[in-house]
Amino acid sequence: MIILHPAFTILFVILILFSFQEVYDKEGKKSSFPIWFVAIIMILLSGMRGNVGADYPIYRSFYSLYFPTIEYSELVNKMMMGKSDLEIEWMYVMLNKFVFSFGGPFQSFTFVSACITLGLKLWTFRKDSPYPVFSALLLTIPGYFIADSGHMRQALGMSVCILSYQFIKERKLIWYLLCLYIAYGFHKSAIIFLPAYWLVLIPLNANRIFYAIMTCIILSPFQVYNLFSSFLGSLNLQDVSNGYNGYIGYEDKASSFMDATMILNSFLLIVYDKTASKRVWYYEYLRNILVFGVCLYFIFRDNPVFSTRLVGVYIGFSALVIPNIIYGMEKTNSTRFWHFFFVSFMIFYYFVFASYQGLAGRFTPDTYTNFLWSKF
Repeated sequence: MIILHPAFTILFVILILFSFQEVYDKEGKKSSFPIWFVAIIMILLSGMRGNVGADYPIYRSFYSLYFPTIEYSELVNKMMMGKSDLEIEWMYVMLNKFVFSFGGPFQSFTFVSACITLGLKLWTFRKDSPYPVFSALLLTIPGYFIADSGHMRQALGMSVCILSYQFIKERKLIWYLLCLYIAYGFHKSAIIFLPAYWLVLIPLNANRIFYAIMTCIILSPFQVYNLFSSFLGSLNLQDVSNGYNGYIGYEDKASSFMDATMILNSFLLIVYDKTASKRVWYYEYLRNILVFGVCLYFIFRDNPVFSTRLVGVYIGFSALVIPNIIYGMEKTNSTRFWHFFFVSFMIFYYFVFASYQGLAGRFTPDTYTNFLWSKF
């Protein structure tokens, strides 16, 4: 039986224990200590990793050999949407150059990257989830390993998109667009999140959600996304790393597992829509974002890359939506049932992920290394 490195296993257990404390707390008060405690652990395990994650080898060489040769004038030209031969997004290169200017090794950059990606997401969980640690648990597999500890460019872009949710709530369009511009500067795929500002205003109910999702399931075999193939191809989802190829097999095998996850999300969105809408502020905004993500997933289902990575920023909101739905049940037996169900689901997912992705991503006991305790 394949398991993840003991450090990740201990983190996983801590997340589960704190999530029980959150859900079973009779006073219902959120404490900042648990979420920031686990944040520190998650940042250290991700940020101080050594040769772990699909993009690590190629970006380590780029950090010290390629990125320092790129002039700031070329980055500014790219930033202003001018013509440029630079294939990697300007914001990612600029962050690399900024960290490199201090003379630190590559783990300095991975640490800064982890601070940004995890800091933004967990801050959002602290602010918008009734159970922040439970949200972090739902994020962990697979997002924490694949994105935050792997595809760093896309993780940075997705995290800024999640931050932009604050400006969606406050209806501050300029600040929202600024976030999207920065996110796009980290990874082109962030542009897919642009409609979210207006999508949240669409009036939905259980029936409309059901019909929307069923329509997308029916359309799935027809591969309608091919109508936008030129645009989707320009997003460069496969990054620049040969290590990415090792993930394709997993994403292909995981499609049936993802189907079950999306159906489960759909069930919760439909059955508990009225309950959550009554009790949770801005639930409709979160709900609409996730509904659109589920619909996109089924539209892109026949493409394992698009269905797992292109819609990742939308599906990532499930870590906010699910805890809010459970909270909307007003601490009934249903609350405890669904919390226990998702904890059990995440435990099962732990072993599935370890079996398929753990070894490929170097997250297992024999492959994971960290600069805090390993000598290089």
